[in-house]
Amino acid sequence: MNKKLIPVFLLIALLANPLNARQHDDPSSHLFLEGVRLYEEGLFTEAERTLGLYLRSEHTPPQRENALFYMVQAQAGQNPEHAAFYYEQFLQEYSHSQNARALLTEIGNLKKRDGSFSEAAMYYERAVKLNPPYEEAARIHYHLGESYGEFHDYDNAAANYNTIADRYSRSKLAPEALFALGRLYLNNKKFDESANAFARLRQLYPLSPEAGRVGTALGESYFQQGMYAEAVEALRGVLASLDEEGEARAVFLLAESSNYLGNYDQATTWYRRYINLKDDTEDVRFAHYGMGWVYHRQEVYHWAAESFGRAAVGDDELARKALYYQAVNEKLAGRLENAYRSFESFGNRFSTGEWIEEAYFEWAVIAFEVGFYGEAIEILLSMIRNVPELNNPGDVYTLLGEAYFANNEYTSAIAAFDAAESAVEIDDDIKRQARFQRAWVMYQNNAFAQAQPGFEQLYSEDPSAILSGEALFWSADSYYSMEDYGTALAQFDRFVREYPNHEFAGAAHYSIGWSYFKLGQYDRAIAPLRRFLSEYEAPPIQLFPYDTDTRLRLGDAQFAMRNYSEALTYYNQAVGAEPGGDYAMYQIANSYYRMEQSYEAVSTFRRLIRIYPYSTLREQAEYNIGYIYFLTGNYDQAVEEFNQLISRSPNSAWAARAQYNIGDAYYNANRNEEAIEAYRKVLRNYPRSDLIIEAVNGIQFAQSAMGDDDTSNQILEEFLAGNPQSRTADRLRFRQADNQLQAGDYNGAIASFRQYLRVTNDEAMIPEALFNLADAYEQTNNMDEAIESYRNIVENHRRSERYEPALTSLGRIYNDQGMYDEAIASYQRLIDTSTLMRFEANIGLGEGHLAKRDYNSAQQFFERANELTPNSETAKIGLGKVAFHRNNYDEARRIFSELAEQSTMEPGAEAQYMIGRIYQSQRFYDDAIQAYANVRVLFNIYEKWVARSLLRSAECYRAIGNSSEAENILRNIQESYPGTDEAREASQMLRGR
Repeated sequence: MNKKLIPVFLLIALLANPLNARQHDDPSSHLFLEGVRLYEEGLFTEAERTLGLYLRSEHTPPQRENALFYMVQAQAGQNPEHAAFYYEQFLQEYSHSQNARALLTEIGNLKKRDGSFSEAAMYYERAVKLNPPYEEAARIHYHLGESYGEFHDYDNAAANYNTIADRYSRSKLAPEALFALGRLYLNNKKFDESANAFARLRQLYPLSPEAGRVGTALGESYFQQGMYAEAVEALRGVLASLDEEGEARAVFLLAESSNYLGNYDQATTWYRRYINLKDDTEDVRFAHYGMGWVYHRQEVYHWAAESFGRAAVGDDELARKALYYQAVNEKLAGRLENAYRSFESFGNRFSTGEWIEEAYFEWAVIAFEVGFYGEAIEILLSMIRNVPELNNPGDVYTLLGEAYFANNEYTSAIAAFDAAESAVEIDDDIKRQARFQRAWVMYQNNAFAQAQPGFEQLYSEDPSAILSGEALFWSADSYYSMEDYGTALAQFDRFVREYPNHEFAGAAHYSIGWSYFKLGQYDRAIAPLRRFLSEYEAPPIQLFPYDTDTRLRLGDAQFAMRNYSEALTYYNQAVGAEPGGDYAMYQIANSYYRMEQSYEAVSTFRRLIRIYPYSTLREQAEYNIGYIYFLTGNYDQAVEEFNQLISRSPNSAWAARAQYNIGDAYYNANRNEEAIEAYRKVLRNYPRSDLIIEAVNGIQFAQSAMGDDDTSNQILEEFLAGNPQSRTADRLRFRQADNQLQAGDYNGAIASFRQYLRVTNDEAMIPEALFNLADAYEQTNNMDEAIESYRNIVENHRRSERYEPALTSLGRIYNDQGMYDEAIASYQRLIDTSTLMRFEANIGLGEGHLAKRDYNSAQQFFERANELTPNSETAKIGLGKVAFHRNNYDEARRIFSELAEQSTMEPGAEAQYMIGRIYQSQRFYDDAIQAYANVRVLFNIYEKWVARSLLRSAECYRAIGNSSEAENILRNIQESYPGTDEAREASQMLRGR
């Protein structure tokens, strides 16, 4: 700010004019002169004090206006931010003086500098009305033109520039005003007016610098408006007449325009000329940056990277962008190592501001692609911390999830995919991708039960959307991996029907065959496997020989159906395959054995051992040779073969089994002492074998055959004493109990688990043992003891993985026994104390409240469960039952009908059953009978609901008077479903007929 508006010579003039001749009569004039001197010297505080003394003189000071004029400037000098306020104090008293004009102009300048252009124009307008001198008037009008232009009042701006040209044509500002007027018109696309202004400038002031800039101004204006061809024409026309600086500017604009027009050769020429003109200055960076784009657009990425690299000097915006594009072009050129270093340099130089997200993301992508997963994670986390609002959060968190997954950090991967899905502003397809990846991480981590609902939900929401086909396929495969082959089969079948041309269609047929195979439906496995084999095209490099595997499975299916000749056909097709040839030969031998061709079987096993000496089946083949001799009663040869296996492979799993069978061979040969010694060798030589318990049992049987006392338990305890590793002992005891449980010996399992709990020191296994003990109690219908075992887990092992399942089991038992308050308390405790199994807890709470006829609460919990797992079939069943019990049959029928049509699983069966219940409750018995019949037709594999449907059908037949049909149905239930609750109820109905 210019704080000395009135120079000293003006002060002298003021004091010398007649108006000021009275200073000799002014006793305080020395104060006025001293104050002005102090002001001129920049001593504003002293100037204000001295001028204030002058203004407060007893008589009216002759120089009052000038003194006040200087004093407000002194005040402004001390507090520049309040300058306008001080000046206004002067203007209140002297609004039309020469000093007022100076202050009004100065306030306008202040407002203009602050960006308050409207206010600036107001003050300039006041100043120009005070009749300023010629040149000053021109300058004020020029300020007015600039201010009006800044707040887009272009008419007034043009009017003030025209005023200068018309009224003040001799002013040195006249050429500038015409130039500004031309630029103003150009920027507003008023090309005729612009041409007139520039023509007038050239005519009136041909030698002015502004006249020489007309061509450049036109070219630059065209450039800014994207009219690049016009810019090139205008700039070429004036290039020869420009000074050095103007020439450089014009050359740069020519280069940029040619670049935009795609005239890359010309652009390169102009950029190089600009570099020569601006050599050894930082301005050349702009030309290098432009040349980078020239090369990039021509896909010469390595040259583009070099040019961008020359522009990436410093820390300004240009350097930031140039470094980013240098890295991008290095990546496009395949120079990943260079690109990684450039992005790393970007990250080290710039942590905030523009391009951060893009640069960090590309940096992380390269790190991920080259296998630097830890570095990719750190880069993405740094970006997330430094960028408050990500533009593409879905992409960022999805990549972060993939990096965590690749780095085996599965929990963090899931959290990242959750974050990607929750980003509201991202595209729905990206959200679906994130949700798919979340499920995929769990699938890859073998968490199939957790992955499957995510896959199925993606498919169910919109079968035609992106990734829906893949989601259905992997949902089916998740069921397969969970050994739920029936559900897997249904979903694979749906996949091939809805996506027959999908790239996974062949794999789906293959999986359908496998599913039938696993279900034991070998005859139905053959057709899809044959179809896969006929349609399968092996890739040039295949990681797994699916054609060989399919032939082997076809052989296995025929083998399982005892069609051994057909099995041999497929196995022989796979002999010599790698891998798989050894298994084919192994199964050929087994087929011969099943065909009672023992010689061919043994010969084939020996050929397998000779041809595939390193096969994983070698020891088993050796074992089978001995076992064939064992089964044919040739015990001596069997013992010899088993001993050869032990000698050749003493540390294999088959060696322990061979040693055990030596004991069995001796036992069958009535050589019991040798049998006992063979069994003891199992204990001595293979203490980690799974056959320890069987060997002890063998000792027991041999001693019994000899008439000796049973010392098998003592031998087992001696074994445990000789193998004092507590976990080994625990595992043996636990396995013994668990084997009994799996074998259905529930009473034996109860005794063994109780004994295990008494002696174990393994705290980690106690909850597992308690849970299995509770299961055994449930199987024997001892619900009180089951409840006690589950409660033991809940009360004493809260950190166990069995804590949540125990609570859900308690809730289920309580609900089944009609103890609904206790069930509700168990499920509520699960919600209050854990974040796991929330869905199951809400379902249980809904069922408990439903049973208590608290339909409002039941509906709330079922809806909450549906929110946790959207479109949950179990939750829909609950909501349908709420509507049913409220007698809202239309709503209940809508829910159950949709579910029965969409689901091929057990909820679909229950929904179809409930449709029958609705009709039966409304006394529409014919409709009810048809609905119940549909349960048998559509869901025949779910026997519980078939039996219940039959039972309710019998009730309907009785209701319409057809007692004979009702009796036939009830007897059918007794015969087809013996031992079930439905069979017992059928018996009661028959007795009460």
